[in-house]
Amino acid sequence: MDDLNFDQHAREEMQADSLTEADVYTVVGDSDDIIERPDGRTLHSRMLDDGRHVTVVVETDACVVITAWVDKRRSRRRRQ
Repeated sequence: MDDLNFDQHAREEMQADSLTEADVYTVVGDSDDIIERPDGRTLHSRMLDDGRHVTVVVETDACVVITAWVDKRRSRRRRQ
């Protein structure tokens, strides 16, 4: 997906977990796991190079990022 739009909730969650738009594009563009849900949303998850395990939920038809977060239990590094 080239052009993603970001829901306000997604931006708030990204800020809380120190995620950038580049992080989100990396996860969506090169996912380790993809789960397509029947409600039209797709979950993308990936371990980033810095050890954070990130999940992004995208409203597939509209290319809108609904939310994104760092899964602290699956990440390899501790958050400071």
